[in-house]
Amino acid sequence: MTKMENENTVSHEETPEGTKCKEDSLLPIAEKGLFFHDSFFEDIRKHFETAIDQILDMWGETKSMNDLMSSFTRVRERNSQEENQVVAFSEDDQTHKVVLDVHDFKSGDVKVRVEDKQVVVEGRMEKDEDDFKSMKSFYRRFNFPGEVNMEAVTSAMSSDGVLTITAPKISQDANDTTRTKGQ
Repeated sequence: MTKMENENTVSHEETPEGTKCKEDSLLPIAEKGLFFHDSFFEDIRKHFETAIDQILDMWGETKSMNDLMSSFTRVRERNSQEENQVVAFSEDDQTHKVVLDVHDFKSGDVKVRVEDKQVVVEGRMEKDEDDFKSMKSFYRRFNFPGEVNMEAVTSAMSSDGVLTITAPKISQDANDTTRTKGQ
């Protein structure tokens, strides 16, 4: 996979939820604390734990209730295939959220961008080991059902490498107001 070039000029603003960016551009990633300790991630945490449990069960890995991430990290170290990358989704009345483990790429390059009503996440990391270089990468594309305000999509990463993307829904009331004004 080729490295994605940043061909866009990014316009953004800081908000309490993260950093906002205009459509078809690279999103800045707000930095947060540890995933299982920072209150910012509280509403998505259970979904993420369930996704980790499914991968641990698939590989027959013993779960450490004290540190679920350590159990998961052991699986990822043995087999870092894309299907072992934890991805979880949640939805409420106001937002869609996607949370994914990018721990393996935290010291490399992680990019989030909005493109054609989708959110694209890419990760790339190169390692120098002894006399050779290795590179691993991933590419994920997410579609959200219904009307989403793509200009208000935000992203945040925990200090332990869990990326959360928040896509605000466009409420039916906002759609009705827009139609009324346009008539």
